[in-house]
Amino acid sequence: MPQVIPVIAAAAAAAGTKAAVAAFAAGWIASLAGAVVGAVVSVAAASAFGASAKSKAAGITAASALSSRTQMVRQPLATRPIIYGEVQASGPVTYMNVTDGKRKLQWLITLTGHPVEEIGDIWFGDTKVFSGSGTGNAIGKYAGFAWFWKGDGTDAGDADLLAAMRARNSEWTVDHRQRGCAKLYCELTYDQDIYAGGIPQIKCLVKGKKDIYDPRSDTTGYTDNWALVTADYVKISDGVGSGYEAIEEDTLIASANVCDEDVTLAAGGTEKRYVVSGVIDTGNPVGDNLRELLNPGGGIATRAGGKWSILPGYYRTPEIEIDESWLDGPIRVRTRQSKRDLFNVVRGVYSSPESLWQPTDLPVLKSATFIAEDQGREIAVDREFLFTTSPACGQRLQKQALFKNRLQAEVELKCNLKAFAVQVGDVVGITRSAYGWDNKPFEVVTWRLAPREDGDVIRLGVDITLRETASAVYDWTADDETIVAASAANTLPGPGDVSPPDGLDVTEVLYSTRDGGGVKSKIVLVAGEADDGFVVSYQFEIREVGALEWDDKPRVDSPRFEIFDATPGIYDIRVKAINRVGASSDYVTVRREIYGLSGKPTAPTGLTIRSLGGFAILEWDQSGDLDVLQGGEVLVRWSPSLSGAELFNSGTIGNPLPGGSVQANVALRPGSYLVQFVDASGTASDPAVISTDAATILEYADIGSVVENPAWSGELDGTIVTDGNLVLPGEWLIDDIPDFDAVASVDAYGGIVTSGTYGFASGFDFTTKSRKRLTASVTLLVVSVIDTVDDRAGTVDEWDSFDGDAGGDGDCSVWFRTTDDDPSGSPVWSDWQRLDVAEVNCRAVSFEARLSVSDQSYNVEVSDLRVTAADLA
Repeated sequence: MPQVIPVIAAAAAAAGTKAAVAAFAAGWIASLAGAVVGAVVSVAAASAFGASAKSKAAGITAASALSSRTQMVRQPLATRPIIYGEVQASGPVTYMNVTDGKRKLQWLITLTGHPVEEIGDIWFGDTKVFSGSGTGNAIGKYAGFAWFWKGDGTDAGDADLLAAMRARNSEWTVDHRQRGCAKLYCELTYDQDIYAGGIPQIKCLVKGKKDIYDPRSDTTGYTDNWALVTADYVKISDGVGSGYEAIEEDTLIASANVCDEDVTLAAGGTEKRYVVSGVIDTGNPVGDNLRELLNPGGGIATRAGGKWSILPGYYRTPEIEIDESWLDGPIRVRTRQSKRDLFNVVRGVYSSPESLWQPTDLPVLKSATFIAEDQGREIAVDREFLFTTSPACGQRLQKQALFKNRLQAEVELKCNLKAFAVQVGDVVGITRSAYGWDNKPFEVVTWRLAPREDGDVIRLGVDITLRETASAVYDWTADDETIVAASAANTLPGPGDVSPPDGLDVTEVLYSTRDGGGVKSKIVLVAGEADDGFVVSYQFEIREVGALEWDDKPRVDSPRFEIFDATPGIYDIRVKAINRVGASSDYVTVRREIYGLSGKPTAPTGLTIRSLGGFAILEWDQSGDLDVLQGGEVLVRWSPSLSGAELFNSGTIGNPLPGGSVQANVALRPGSYLVQFVDASGTASDPAVISTDAATILEYADIGSVVENPAWSGELDGTIVTDGNLVLPGEWLIDDIPDFDAVASVDAYGGIVTSGTYGFASGFDFTTKSRKRLTASVTLLVVSVIDTVDDRAGTVDEWDSFDGDAGGDGDCSVWFRTTDDDPSGSPVWSDWQRLDVAEVNCRAVSFEARLSVSDQSYNVEVSDLRVTAADLA
C-alpha cells in the first residue's frame, strides 16, 4: 500500500474562519469554494490522502501523464510521488488559509514523499515567476504579489519554511512539519488585475531523490544515472521493496558505468548515455512504474536466483557459446516475425524542458530499406519516452526500437542442465553450420525449467528462447543526425526540428468595397506548406520598417493570410510553422514595399494607330487596375519627335478620358503619341508610345504662322523668360532670399509655381470671315530644378540631359478664341478653347499658352511655340 502525506488544514471549527475562507475563495475564483472548503474545515490531525489509492487508468495518454506531474491539485486523497532526476513538478495543496483581511492567501503544495536535492525555478502556468533556489519575492508582474519559501524535506532545509508558516498561520504549530516531504509555501497577495484569471497553476523545477546509493563510491546522494535510479526503485519499500541485498552489485556497477559514458552531440558537447527525469506515481502498479523507469535506459531488469540484474541498452559480446552438447531436443528457428508485429517507422515523444516538460515530438525515424522490404508500405509505431528529456537520447532509443524489431531471427532451444549457466538478459553465441551461424549473437529472452519424459524416467531440462541481436542496434556517432544502420539506409532528421514554410509570396491586390468605401488595397500573403506532417498552424507577422514591435496576426490552419486596407510603406513580413505541441520553425522573412492606392498602374498595352481624315484614332487594351477603372483616367500626349519621344519632351493632346476608355480620337500630326493610365489617386503609369509620319489626306496651303519665340514679347502672367525659354517662375520673391550663396537657382527659389499663362503677342486677322485650319505646335522639355550642375557625378558627356533629370510632370497647351469683329476695335470674343488642330470660321483668332506642373521640383521649358493657319487647297 502506498504511503500517504499527512495534511495539516487550518482548524476551522469557528464559523467565522470558515466564512473568511469562503469569502476569499469567491474573490479569487468562483470554483475554489466548492473544491476546497471541505479540506479547510477538516480537523488538523486528519489524513488527507487516505489508506488506498487508485491505479492509473488504462489508456492514459502521454499528454495527460506528463501534465499530471505539473498540476497543482486540491483533493482529499493523493499518493506520495517519487521524483527522480530533474523535472518540473507540482503536487497536492495540503494547507491553505486567508490572512490580512482576506487579502493574502497562504498556500502549501507538497511535492514529494521524500527529501530532494533542490527546488529551483517557479512558474505560474507557463510564466516563470522565480529563478533559482532559495526564498524570495516573485519577479515580473507578480513582484510584490507573491512570495515563496522552499523546504527540501530535511529538518534543516524545512526550517525557514516552517517558521514562515507559523508566523503567518496561528493554526500551524511546531507539531506540524510534514517531515520527509519536499514542499513549496506560497503567499499570494490578491489583486484583481494581477490575478484576473484566478489562482494560477503553481509548479516548480525539482532536482529529486537525494538518497540513492552508488556502490562505485559507496556513497549516497542525488543522481540521475539510470542504472542507479532503477536499482533504487527496486530496493525501496515504495517501489519493488526487495532491498539492496537482492541486487546483483557487479552488474549494477557495470551498468552504471555504461550510463555515465559520454555521448558526443551533433551540436557540440556531450551528454551522459542514459539518465532519468520523471515522477513516479506510487499509486500505480509497481510493475507499471518499473517499466516506465526501464524505458529511458532502453534496458531490462531481471530476477534470477533471488537476485535482480539491471542492464541498460548497449551491445554485450557473447561470453558463452552454445553448441550441440547443450541440446536436449529439436531446435525451432523462426527467421521472420508475423507481419502484424513488424514496423519500419518510429514516431516518438519525449519530455522537453524547452516546452516545460510537456510531450514533444521527436523526429520521425524511417528506414527506406525496411520500407522496401515491406513492399513500400510504411508501418508506423508510437513510442513514448516520458522520462527522457534529451532529444538525442530519444533518437537513440528510437533507433534501438526499430533495429531490435527488424532483427527477426528467434530460436527456441530445449537444453540440458548446461543452460543453468545463462539467465535472461545474457548474450550468447550460437554456431550452427546448417544456418551459416558462426558464434552468432543472441540474447536470452526467456528461461524456464522444463520436465522431460524419457520413458518412465522424468528428468529436468531447461527451455530457453533466444532473440537475434547485433552491435548495429546500438551504434551511434555525432554524425548520426540521420541514423546510418549497417545497411546505410536509415535517415533521421535533426533533433527538435520543425520544418519552416516553403517560401513566402507577397502580392498587393486592389479590391472594391461593398460598403461604399471605394477602391482599397489588400496584401495577400501566401507561404508554401511546411514539409512536416506535424505542423498544424501558421503564424504571420508584419512590421513596418523602423517599428520596434511585430504585429502578430491570428494563427491560421493553412499558409495564407490577407491584410485589408493596407497602408503604403515598406514592411518586413514573416511567417513560421507551428507543430501540434507548440514548437515553432524558423521564420521565413521578406521585405516588400506596399504602394496601396499610390502604386503605379500597369502601362497600357496593345496600342495601335490609324488615320481617318484629319484624325488619329488610337486604340489600346483596357486597364486591368481597379483604381484606374474606378475614378481614374487616360491621358494622351504628343511629341513632334518620331523617335525617342518621352514624357519630358511631350505635351498633352486632347482632354483626359475616363479610366475605362480604350480609344481616343485626336488630331493627326506627324510625331509620336504617348498614352498613360492615371489611377484614382493621381499616380500615372509609364507610357505606351506609337509613332506615325502620316498627315491628313486633305490638302492645305499654309497662309502663315504666329511664332512667339525667341522674342516672347507677349503677355506674361505667372510665366517668365529665361535663357530664351518660356518657363514658370519660382514661388518666392528675391526679397525673401536670406542667403544668395546658398541658393541653387534664383528662378526656382521656393519651388516652381504650379501654373501660369502666356498671351501670344499676335494672332490672325483674316480681314473677312473665312474657314481656316489652325495647328498648334509646342516644343517643350520638363526638367528638374533641384538637379544642379555642381551636384552631378561624371562628365558632361555622360549626362543624359544637360538641363536635368526628366520628370514628365509638366505640360504646355495652346488655347484659342475667335471673333467675327475687327480685332483692332472692340471685338466680342468667344470662350477659350483648347487647340491641337481645329477648323474655324471666323475673321480673327487670338491665342494663349497655359503652362503647368504637378510637382514643384520640376519646370516646363518651352523653346518653340507657334500656330500655323492654312486654307483648304
